Amino acid sequence: MAALPNELPARDLHEDYSAEANVLSANLEQPIQEDIAPTAMLSLDKIGGYKYQPAGKLQVQGLISYRSGYSQVAGHPSSKRDGFTTLATAVVEDLNILDVITADRIVGQISTTHPVYDYDKGFGHVPSVTFLGTRFDNLRISGHKVEVERNLHILGPRPERDRSYFEDDNVFKRLAHQFANIHRTPDLPDWASEDLAWNEDEVRNNGEMKLSLVNSISGAPGTTFGHVIDLPHFGKIFLGELTVKREKTQDPKKEPDRYSFHLNMVRTKLGCLAHGDATAVALDSNGTGSKSKKGGGGK
Repeated sequence: MAALPNELPARDLHEDYSAEANVLSANLEQPIQEDIAPTAMLSLDKIGGYKYQPAGKLQVQGLISYRSGYSQVAGHPSSKRDGFTTLATAVVEDLNILDVITADRIVGQISTTHPVYDYDKGFGHVPSVTFLGTRFDNLRISGHKVEVERNLHILGPRPERDRSYFEDDNVFKRLAHQFANIHRTPDLPDWASEDLAWNEDEVRNNGEMKLSLVNSISGAPGTTFGHVIDLPHFGKIFLGELTVKREKTQDPKKEPDRYSFHLNMVRTKLGCLAHGDATAVALDSNGTGSKSKKGGGGK
């Protein structure tokens, strides 16, 4: 029977999906000692499907709170192309960290589509990825309205001819430009010069790139550079951190390369007012796509 317009033809495929999402986690050391396990934590079943987890009101002794939120993960065969689509979303509403960081709503979203891997041609390693819904609504630091310049397309479209993001000169030009802007900041702190150094050869060789979906921040007190706010008497605030990893296969005839995408929308390193760390809205998506008896599907 012919496939319906919105259905893929039947194929000898084995799906094996992987995605995670959570709303908030923290490790507080002072003025209290408390670990906050990831709230509304979701992990996608290997067979795909859809999961949704609401996050009820959180209040941690006046230090960290939010009114509500949710996490969402999904995995299914792509309806528009031959492959596998994975979605991970996390949302927090009315976030408050030490009455310094507040936001009406923060959304993180990763959607990947892995093509079906062709073992004979060795084609189909590289997924496409989008961060379409990702945003900050009414983000404020110490009451100051903060404007965030996002760059949701920093990885660009899926490279042509199945070329890796780690082999795409256009990707590296955009990343080099992002880090160069950080290092143009007057009086850049020493820790930032070291922690946010750009080494193209190291990134290519290690198969791990750290970047941000935020190009710049304006309106915040303290020192701002790229996606970072260094705020005296509070600590460090990192926005839209993205880590992309590539695990190269040892044998392309048995399995394709594996890619993973990890996004933290707000990460803090607290000092002075409190000590510890907290992360709001964290996501993971990773895996491969393949057909036949030789391997797994999209993760």
